[in-house]
This record gives sequence, structure tokens and C-alpha cells, in this order.
Amino acid sequence: MKNKYMIISIFISFVGYSQVGVNTTNPQGSFHIDGGKDNAAVGAPTTIQQKNDFIITPSGQVGIGKYNPQKKLDIDADNASLRITNLPQSSNQNDFFLTINPVTGDVTATSYMYTVNVTLDGQAQSTINIPSDINIPSGLLVVKSDNSCGISMITNFIYSDSAFGYSFGIAGDKVSTSTISPIPASPTGQGSAVWSIKFPHTLDCSTGNSTQFDYTISRPTNTSFLIINNGNVTRSYVLTIFRL
Repeated sequence: MKNKYMIISIFISFVGYSQVGVNTTNPQGSFHIDGGKDNAAVGAPTTIQQKNDFIITPSGQVGIGKYNPQKKLDIDADNASLRITNLPQSSNQNDFFLTINPVTGDVTATSYMYTVNVTLDGQAQSTINIPSDINIPSGLLVVKSDNSCGISMITNFIYSDSAFGYSFGIAGDKVSTSTISPIPASPTGQGSAVWSIKFPHTLDCSTGNSTQFDYTISRPTNTSFLIINNGNVTRSYVLTIFRL
């Protein structure tokens, strides 16, 4: 009976404090599976041996194909693809996408689109600051607006850091004209050229005259846009940036 108690005591101590290995007597973490049963009895697995291993470290990091994971989940795909099925679909307009750094292998959430709405009285202006978690240093800016008379306006710009260029604009069947002004003086040395956009011969209607869609836009910093309503009525704008 004394021997049985001793065996049970040793077993409890083993379970409570030791590392657990499956197919290996030399576990390298709290829980270590050697899928190929090819790890050595002493020392760390080789690069080849660890490719079929699964491990959980004392800090809770999980390694697949790696015995010493450096992230919460660290996978050596060994030039094979990863498969995930039956993921739910999302329709959020500011969706984030998983992107991978080909050098470090780090997977992060990256935004490819950001949308903001702003309403301005005639001759009023507003600075739109892009949130710090929206990192789109180069992209396409689309400015949209419409009126109750059935006319929609859309204008496209291309930007990269401080470079900011007009591409094309249309309001109904009227093509926009553009005027560029020099970069305004800035104590920080930042800022972009200023674009004045007009839509000549836009028909008068209950929501404004021929200037109703005219506006000015610039990029004062690499994370902001300044828009000025040059029309004669209050105008709501939708600004969307897309990663290029």
C-alpha cells in the first residue's frame, strides 16, 4: 500500500510540474507533440525535425512547425498554403484585411479603405484628420456629393505622402475644371498643392446655383485633408480613401 501511495504522489508531482511530451521524451515546452517521432532524446529539434512539431510554451505561445515560437501563434508553413473555411462575411465599409510581412512573417490588420462624411455651409471649411490606425500613405481619394434635383458629383485624386494630384471630376453631365495653387507656407514644411474644383454650367435648381458643387481641397499634412465649400448652399460630402 505504501508503494502505491508513493507512485501516486510521484505521478501527481509529474503532472503538476513537468513538461508533457507526445511522441518525444524531450519536450521543449509545456506541451510538445513530435508528429514525426523524429526528435532527438537530448537537445533542441533540428530545423528539419521541428517541421512536424506542435508546441505550447509556458507563456502561452503556440508554435506549429517551430519549437520556439516568437509570437502568440507562430507557424512555419514550409512553403505550403494555409486553409480556413466557412468564415463569416462582413460588409463594414471600413473593413480591415489581414496582411503578411514577407520578411518577418508577421500578420497584421491593415485598412484598405476609410470613409468620412462632412457637411459644410457655403464658404465653410473643415479639416478631416485620418485616425492613427488607418495607415494609407498612398492612395486614391474620392469626393462625392449629390443634390435633391438628381445630380451626383464625384471627383478623383491620387496622393502619395505630400504629393496630391487631381484626376477627374463630373457632376451629372458636367465635367469639372481644376486650378492648382502653390503649396502654402507651413512651419512644419508639410502640405500639398491646393486644388480648386469647379463644375461650370451646372443647372440651377432648388438646392443651389451653378456654383453648388464647387469646392477646394488640399492635404495640409500626411494624415489630413482640408476641404472648403465654395458653393452657395450647404453641401454634404463623402470622402473615401482607398489604398493603392
